[in-house]
Amino acid sequence: MSWITMAWSMDAALCFTLAGIYLLVWWKQREGRAHLLFACSAVAAGVIAVLELTSMRTETTAQYGALLRWAHLPVWILIVSVVWFVRTYLRAGRAWLAWSVCSLRTLALVLNFLFTPNLNYREITSLRHLSWWGGETVSAPVGVPNPWTLVGQLSVLLLLIFLVDATITVWRRGDRRRALIVGGSAISFITLALGQSALVIWGVIESPFFISFPYLGIVAAMGYELSSDLLRAAQLAQRFQASEAALRESEARINLVTNAANLGLWLWNVRDDKLWGTEKWRKLFGFAESEPMKFGRLLQVVHPEDRERIQQLVQHTLEHGGGEYESEYRITRPDGSTRWIAGYGGVELDEHGKPAFARGVSRDITLRKQAEDALRESEARFRTLADTAPVLIWMSDTDKLTRTSSAIFSTKAGSILPAAPWSKSAGMAGQRAFTRKT
Repeated sequence: MSWITMAWSMDAALCFTLAGIYLLVWWKQREGRAHLLFACSAVAAGVIAVLELTSMRTETTAQYGALLRWAHLPVWILIVSVVWFVRTYLRAGRAWLAWSVCSLRTLALVLNFLFTPNLNYREITSLRHLSWWGGETVSAPVGVPNPWTLVGQLSVLLLLIFLVDATITVWRRGDRRRALIVGGSAISFITLALGQSALVIWGVIESPFFISFPYLGIVAAMGYELSSDLLRAAQLAQRFQASEAALRESEARINLVTNAANLGLWLWNVRDDKLWGTEKWRKLFGFAESEPMKFGRLLQVVHPEDRERIQQLVQHTLEHGGGEYESEYRITRPDGSTRWIAGYGGVELDEHGKPAFARGVSRDITLRKQAEDALRESEARFRTLADTAPVLIWMSDTDKLTRTSSAIFSTKAGSILPAAPWSKSAGMAGQRAFTRKT
């Protein structure tokens, strides 16, 4: 196999391979239009390489003219793809220049199919058979240039201006590596392709067209930059997975500690109204694990008699520059039961002094509340018994003081009844007795 066949075949194969890879990437990530545009430009460059190789092996002027005519279609695809790749990927280049390049190149494509044999030549009179290194013979056109070919060359010149403008913008933005790799290489290779094709068309040099290799250089530069992005994305994904694993481990530890302490942690993003809570907190309030949480949803489970008070407390905390707060309130769980909750939290402000986040802990204090209620009920019963019994109840404590029934309730149970006078007692400490009333 000749080295020319091998070189141009490898050119085409490389372009088609890159096109296939990035077409698959685009298929997986439809929002990445730069990958689709790159795949289109790579396919076009590969087709140009195949047409060039075929034209160098032609024996008739009609075949050469037909191949050159159809070569304008992949050239149009490549130029349009490069323009919008720069606009999409680099976010640079003036829009009116981009549309001018595409419009003028489209006009050149239309004129190409209106003229015979093509846009470049009015007539191909003959083919030169040139001898290259290694004894290879290639065909080169000889003919009368078509003046309308200036339309196509002008479109490429506008493309160069567009690329220079975009490169300067990216350079000034501070992304100099992309400016050099994508913009600089595109300017260099487009200039080379334009110069070589113009010299062949106008008969300045005797040579076949070989613009596929400059276009391969553009594709390679674009592919290198995209592959760097893919590599960085893969590295970020690995770091994200590692941090996610660490986060899950940290969350598991927090859940373990909070479960042991019977505490539920929560975090409220005030600006977005998004509420996050630990597993214990969700179970405490009866929320499903995957249920999206907002402050309004939390208020729905607060007991109706406490709901307005809690809402006013939170509103007051947000309106008065944050700070910390404590509260006790009741909630109604999905099974209809009522639980007492003790809450402690604080509000964090952003750089503008506005509430940004609120975080805190919640704890189930139902048992404590039930014990307090039972104690108050027991004291009330004992007070009733003491006040209505036909005996006087007294107690002598370790301080050697004697207390009557009224004093007992005043000092021990927080009674609002007036305490009886204190008196010294000669009895032993800790004695209690009943004295019949007369």
